[in-house]
Amino acid sequence: MRLLTKGYELLLRGMAVLAGLLMVAMMVAIVVDVTLRNLGTQGSAHLFTFTEYWLLLIPLLGAPWLVREKGHIYVEVLLANLPPAAQRTATRLILVACVAVCAILAWYGGEITVRNYLQSELDVRSFDMPRWRLMVFMPLSFGMMAIEFLRFLVRGEPPFGGGLSASEHDAR
Repeated sequence: MRLLTKGYELLLRGMAVLAGLLMVAMMVAIVVDVTLRNLGTQGSAHLFTFTEYWLLLIPLLGAPWLVREKGHIYVEVLLANLPPAAQRTATRLILVACVAVCAILAWYGGEITVRNYLQSELDVRSFDMPRWRLMVFMPLSFGMMAIEFLRFLVRGEPPFGGGLSASEHDAR
């Protein structure tokens, strides 16, 4: 079990690091492409294709880590106006919904990935890319987000940022 946990942690952090590296690579690719165009030369069509792929991969790779670090976006207006007991109940319901939605999207993404693989579907742009290679990150990412939200639920820990709870805000 310890080896499985270590592997999961390594995968989670590795995906986040890869997302960060892809953001830097995308910025460099855009700067290179714009510079080449301004110099009057034709940039590589592949740069545009890669940046499109990276726009899909960056959120998928980084999202599980963001959930772990409570870095995802949430709106606390409703929770802030509830009494503490109702806040806890609402938080549990939100977590159950998050786990369910992520699990459904992971399942659906897995079906699409397998179908694309079995049908040898290609994403045709400046070069041909097997579509399953892009889609495989969808079930992985949403599955890991479901695990992260489930961890919050099991621990009884709120999935929201490190600030004060709504009732603690009111007490100040």
